[in-house]
Amino acid sequence: MRTPHALIFDMDGLLLDTELHYKRSWTQAAKEMGFDLTDDLYLQLIGITVADAEDVLAKEFGAGFDKAKFHDRAAFLYEELHKKEGLPLKPGVRELLIWAKENNVPCAVGTSTVQEEAIRRLKHHEIFEYFVVVIGGDMVKRGKPNPDIFLMAQGELNLTADNCLILEDAHSGLLAARAGGMRSCLVPDLLPASDESRRIAEGVFESLHHVREWLALGCPVEEKTRS
Repeated sequence: MRTPHALIFDMDGLLLDTELHYKRSWTQAAKEMGFDLTDDLYLQLIGITVADAEDVLAKEFGAGFDKAKFHDRAAFLYEELHKKEGLPLKPGVRELLIWAKENNVPCAVGTSTVQEEAIRRLKHHEIFEYFVVVIGGDMVKRGKPNPDIFLMAQGELNLTADNCLILEDAHSGLLAARAGGMRSCLVPDLLPASDESRRIAEGVFESLHHVREWLALGCPVEEKTRS
């Protein structure tokens, strides 16, 4: 495989270590409303937009589930966790972005998070400057696993789909990449790589450190999994 002309990153769970905060805040908000958001149910929400995730919960919990109330309470609890415990970068983020800049590989973000919030978080960690464009879930009609977010990022990069490599932590993102005709790699976060994920992704990696090493080697097929 050839080295890609551009990298498109997911954000939550890949660049930023957000998923545990989301899980804790969403589980607590549901509990306060009298609902049990199990681990198995939460895993179904990873990688999709907040609006789509809330629709999944409404379908699961029934008519008594107040989406607006849940949304506001979960957002409040999330921000409290963020203030108290911080929101660290995932291992290897800065090193990979520096490598991409030094090798003239443009980078973009394609995230289910709304654009304004995504930009705020990237600026907080002083990595916003590395990205040509940030596409948020509020900018498209269809979230992942539809390809719209990545296709918009690809258009802004002015490259063909097959020249873009999608970096994801969730299976839904891999499906979105495939639907858009793009290559993809997986760095699993809360949810381990499934057999289908391994078939779709060019590589499954323990961290972005390993992604950088793989890219520097020219994306060898024989090193599909690195840890």
